[in-house]
Amino acid sequence: MIFQYKYLLKITKEIFKACGTPEPEAGIVADVLVSSNLMGLDSHGVIRIPQYVRMVQKGDIIPDSPLSILKETPNTAIVDGGWNFGPVSGIRGMEVAIEKAKANSIGCVTVRNCNHAGRLGAYPQLAAEENLIGMAVCSSFGGGHYVCPWGGREGRLATNPIAFAVPTEGNPILIDVSTSVVSEGKIRVMRDGGKELPEGWVLDANGKPSTNPKDFYGPPMGVILPLGGKQGYKGYAFSMIVEILGTVLLNEGYEHDEVQARGNGLWLMALDITAFISHEQFKSRINEMVTYLKSSKTAHGFDEVTIPGEIDFRLMARRKEEGVPMEDETWRQIEEVANELGVRP
Repeated sequence: MIFQYKYLLKITKEIFKACGTPEPEAGIVADVLVSSNLMGLDSHGVIRIPQYVRMVQKGDIIPDSPLSILKETPNTAIVDGGWNFGPVSGIRGMEVAIEKAKANSIGCVTVRNCNHAGRLGAYPQLAAEENLIGMAVCSSFGGGHYVCPWGGREGRLATNPIAFAVPTEGNPILIDVSTSVVSEGKIRVMRDGGKELPEGWVLDANGKPSTNPKDFYGPPMGVILPLGGKQGYKGYAFSMIVEILGTVLLNEGYEHDEVQARGNGLWLMALDITAFISHEQFKSRINEMVTYLKSSKTAHGFDEVTIPGEIDFRLMARRKEEGVPMEDETWRQIEEVANELGVRP
């Protein structure tokens, strides 16, 4: 099935408005989800609509909850998302970091009581669009521990993504990667599409490799492997850094209660380039670096050397013209919650 992205924006916004979300916040959530589909990150796109609606209905998401600042300095802030939508907390948290960076060269913010944050790259991308360097990490406290530690076979970590965005004269350089070999959402997309998983993604509950999504979801549940294959200790180490910045720094622990299991911990930073170099000089040097990287002869099986984020922005432009593909099962689930809320897809 193929959908025009403007239609997906409209229907997503209408669904969240129908479950009590103020229009500006419904627009933020719709923008973050649909931009994920446009960039090919379908695991963090509109597939999340049913999940978010159910969380609103359970009271896990409080759509009109205000963001508050618990503690701040000229460069830092501890932000309470109030269990609003994760994308709302993430965008507003990064806006605080951007404001501080513009005033004092650097802004660093932690966000607690934040629901599922969605595509992490959306937040540093917001900083890059303001000519700042943006950085972000996302942990899941005691919940979402689908990833085994290096050498283990039980879930002890979340997929713990890291994201960076750097301004250029065109689209930003955008890096958004999980510290596990794959995000849980991509497994969900492949399960809904009736597809097998690539080798090296998951172990079943007995610690044996599997390509069947059902062996991951169980019961009993399997685990996702850390990034890096036979060098998975590298992904494991980066995941620990995310836990430190996104959990320990927020003074959160690992109790597996219902409240903590639903939340993300965000660490967001914005850096003013002009504290070091002018915007013009910086972008000129970035152009030199990109040109040099792209001058490399291509390896077997590659047509070109690309820069992080380049393929995503190309796909965004193409999907804006040609439409966004979606699995039938994903759309069936969206239709189901839309009809429940009185929204006609």
